[in-house]
Amino acid sequence: MKNYSFYHYIKTRRGEDSDVGSLAQHISTDTMFPKDATEYSEVSDYLERHPYEGVPLSIFDASYDDYKNWLEH
Repeated sequence: MKNYSFYHYIKTRRGEDSDVGSLAQHISTDTMFPKDATEYSEVSDYLERHPYEGVPLSIFDASYDDYKNWLEH
């Protein structure tokens, strides 16, 4: 199993023409994003306090599931 943060994973999704790609773009330019976070609650809490315009939290939920699957493969 891989040992990478959510930030490390989401950077692999930058440039995609998708909702997750949009989330990845916002995160990659957010200097305050918790780059070492691996736990759902850590990232979710941050995004709830610092939402990105036009990116609903449901997009994060889906991308976090993808992240967990990515770690296993």
